[in-house]
Amino acid sequence: MDVAHVRLQYARLSRHHTLALKHKDPVSFLDLSHSLRVWVDMKKFVDELANESGTSLGFANYSTPKKVKQVLKGSRRVQLPLASGVDSPGVQLKGLTFVNRALSAEELDTIYKAGPPVGQDSQLSFTEWLACGIYEVPSGIDEHPQLWISREILIKRVANALGASHPAGTSDADSAENRFDRHILQLHNVKVADGYPATYYQLIEIGKDVLERTKILLFPSS
Repeated sequence: MDVAHVRLQYARLSRHHTLALKHKDPVSFLDLSHSLRVWVDMKKFVDELANESGTSLGFANYSTPKKVKQVLKGSRRVQLPLASGVDSPGVQLKGLTFVNRALSAEELDTIYKAGPPVGQDSQLSFTEWLACGIYEVPSGIDEHPQLWISREILIKRVANALGASHPAGTSDADSAENRFDRHILQLHNVKVADGYPATYYQLIEIGKDVLERTKILLFPSS
């Protein structure tokens, strides 16, 4: 693999990201998910390029504010921060949280004052950023009741669920990754803005972040 190939994949991701924002249909998201799946496979090479050039990609990552954690402690919840946000024609999407109980007025006020999720620039490598949790779900384990699913797992499992990497139902994925499928499918069944699955918007956000943060590495003079 060389820089020219990564630039080609950048152009490919950019095209599919633009089309997904424009059309928001199953075909465009199928192509977007497969393009992101390729970036997962290129992660080590992207890190090598960044290290060799001394470039910090500055990937932003989100951490739940301490006060919000205190409010939600002990509650089963599903959280999709979408901290970078998604802007498409007529739609702006940021921060989805579902809690299994009614929140008090004081708790709602605390969450409101914390504001919408915001990512903080970091020194994370591309590989480390992909490994960071982006989708929080109940784990079903008392000792660790909540589980964060990483960007990498979400990309890979969504691509498989949509049939972007293999025809749907034919993938022989690692059982360690298969265990996340029910959570991914649940998220895929959550219809949000414009009636599209939440997974679509998460892919759009990840695609946007990859394009924005790797541009300086691949096209330093632009």
